[in-house]
Amino acid sequence: MDIRRIKLWESRNATIMTNDLVQVVIEDQGGMALELSTATASGGVVNAHLLPYYRGTETSVYSDDNSSFWKDSPYFYQRSGSYFSFPHFGMPMEGEEQSGYTASSYWMVERYGSDPEFGGVWLLSSIRDKKRGWKAKKIDMLLPGHPVHYTAIFITNTNDEPLIANAVWNNEVGPPFLEAGCVINASAETWTTGPASMIPSMEGRLAENAQFNDLKKAPLKSGGTADISDVPFPIGKSDFITGRISPKADLGYSSIINPRMQMIYFSFFQGPQQRDEDAIPLNFNSFTLDFGGRSETPWALYDGGMSQQFSINCANGTNNLYHGLRDTSPLLDADTVFTIDPQQTKHLYYGTAFAPYENARIGGNFYSAEQQEQGIVLKRTKSTATIVADSTFQALKGLSQRVLRGE
Repeated sequence: MDIRRIKLWESRNATIMTNDLVQVVIEDQGGMALELSTATASGGVVNAHLLPYYRGTETSVYSDDNSSFWKDSPYFYQRSGSYFSFPHFGMPMEGEEQSGYTASSYWMVERYGSDPEFGGVWLLSSIRDKKRGWKAKKIDMLLPGHPVHYTAIFITNTNDEPLIANAVWNNEVGPPFLEAGCVINASAETWTTGPASMIPSMEGRLAENAQFNDLKKAPLKSGGTADISDVPFPIGKSDFITGRISPKADLGYSSIINPRMQMIYFSFFQGPQQRDEDAIPLNFNSFTLDFGGRSETPWALYDGGMSQQFSINCANGTNNLYHGLRDTSPLLDADTVFTIDPQQTKHLYYGTAFAPYENARIGGNFYSAEQQEQGIVLKRTKSTATIVADSTFQALKGLSQRVLRGE
C-alpha cells in the first residue's frame, strides 16, 4: 500500500494511491481520477479511464492562449476519467459551469495517510462554493486485496435556503481498454432517450424521446432496433440514454466488459433499498455512447470537423437526462433532483472496480449482480465471476467517521 503526491505540470498536482492490485491517480483540478489501472492477463498494465487528446496542461483554461478551443470551460480543459458532478449535471444555465462546480473547480487536499484498522490508504480533499452556499468533503480509499477505488462524498448546505441539486458520478472509459466488441450493462430496468436538441452538435442514431426496456433492442431513428449493449467501431454517431433503477434494488451498478482482455470495469453504489434518509440518491444509470458523433471543438480539431473521441461515460446519479437544472421534472416516475436542507449534510458512498476475470463466458455479459460476503458476484446462467469488494461500504463508512472526527 502506498500514497504520495506528484506534480503533473506546473501548478497541476495529483495524488497516487496504490495497493497490490490497482493504481489510482487523482488530480486536484476537478477531482479527476485520471487513472484506474491494473495488470492484464498477458502481463501488461492498462488504464481503463479516458484521457482525451485535448486535455489541457496549463494552470487553467483561462491562462491558455487557445482557451476558445475549449469554449472557455474549465471542465472541458481538465476533463478525464472518473469524477463527481454537483450541483447540476449536463448543460449549464447562465452563470453555471458545464457538468457542475465540483468537476470544474479545484479540490483542496487536506490530509492523507494509512488506516490502521483496515490497512488501506486514504485521501481527504474539500471544495467550497461560497456563492451558492455549500461545501463538500471527499474521501478516496484503497483497501488491500480489493481492485476497487472507494469514494465517500459529504455535502453540507451552509445557506439559509434549501439546496435543490443534481448529483452524478461520471466514469469515462476509453481506449485501449475500450474497443469494439466490449459489452455494457447496468442495473436500470427501463430506458429513455432525449430530444435531439438536448446536446448541441451531437449526431445520434437512436430515436428521440423513446422508451425501451432492453439495451439489445434500442429504437433507431431510421426504424428498427439496435443492440447498443455491444460496442461498435467508431460509427460517427453519439447518443445519450438514461435508465431508471428499480426502487426495490439493493445494489446499483454499471459496467463495461472487454471479452478479449477478459477484464471488467464495474462501478457500484447503494441501491434505493439500502439508502438512509441522509443519503444522496442515485436514481438513474446513464450512458454517453460517444462513438464519433461530435463535430465541434474540443471533440473535433475544428468546428464542423471529424470527432476524435471514442469513449463511454457510465454515469450514475439523480438527473433529468442531460438537462442540468433547466428541467427538474420527474423522469420514468423517479425524482431527477434532491434537496439538502439548511445546515444539513448528505453523503454518498461509491465504488469503482477494475479487474480481470477467469470464466470466459462472462465476456458474453452477465444477467445479475449480487452482494455476497466475498464481494459482488456476477452471474450468467451457471457461470459466475466474483469481484472482491466491500459492497456495503462498511470499511469506507468506518474510515470516514474516524477521518472526519479527527478534524
